Amino acid sequence: MIMFVSGITLIPYGRRPWHRFPDNWLAWKRVEHWVTQKWDEPKWKHRWGRLKLAMWSLVVLGTVSYAWKLLRRIAEQPDRMNENLGYGMVLMAVWALLPLLAQSAEPKDPPKEQLLEQMSDRTWRALITRTVANTAGIYFAGLLIYVLVFSSRPSLIVPAAVTLGGAAVATGHKTWTRSRKLSTQLYRNVQTLERNLAMVPAGGERAADEKRDAARKSWDAVELDLRTSVDTGYALFGTPFLPPETTTDLRVRVETAIEAFEGDPVTTKEVLDDLGKIREACTGRLDSVA
Repeated sequence: MIMFVSGITLIPYGRRPWHRFPDNWLAWKRVEHWVTQKWDEPKWKHRWGRLKLAMWSLVVLGTVSYAWKLLRRIAEQPDRMNENLGYGMVLMAVWALLPLLAQSAEPKDPPKEQLLEQMSDRTWRALITRTVANTAGIYFAGLLIYVLVFSSRPSLIVPAAVTLGGAAVATGHKTWTRSRKLSTQLYRNVQTLERNLAMVPAGGERAADEKRDAARKSWDAVELDLRTSVDTGYALFGTPFLPPETTTDLRVRVETAIEAFEGDPVTTKEVLDDLGKIREACTGRLDSVA
């Protein structure tokens, strides 16, 4: 612990001589200039985003493979309990860090159209990440119980394994049920908003004001769904349907469409197209009885 804290403390002091070192290094300056130029190009942003998603996939598959190999190791060497607990610490790290890794792996600043078209993929990744992370945490809890109980009361291993297995199934089921319920609710609210937007131009001025208020209330329900985490109730560790910046931008354009439905047909059409993409992204998880 002392070495860890000392290393963290030395980081800002170690950066100063490093920054002075490459000042006269021509090759380093060329590389830095090339990276700076390429970093903002859409093509390289797209490649970097795909690389991060590939890394996320490798981590998830690696976690599943690691857990299976660890289970086989325990079955072959049940007496080496302390060593198996050391291997299980990796699963504890997965439980704590995998959701954060998945959030950082999401593409940063992609085009709005790409975000809406890939909203369903974003949701699936969040659900898979949460399921794997929760299972890894329960797996580690099982290993801890195994180390503490196996030597003194081996008869408790089976009921403990059954209990923790049921907990893993229950947490996974709750995560996926939450996503189906939230997706169905968002689908319905988007439908209501689209219908209220279509009714705004109808009627006189007073009736139009009432319909605008109805459209705003419908948008409030849609915005609440879009900002809700789809995989967990904890916003700090959860992933919403869309990034907050995208939802804010959509709110501004919806308000513009409500105020000038007939006067700004381009914005209105764009808003309706975006709402249609959001509704389409929810179709794979619809469940009216969830």
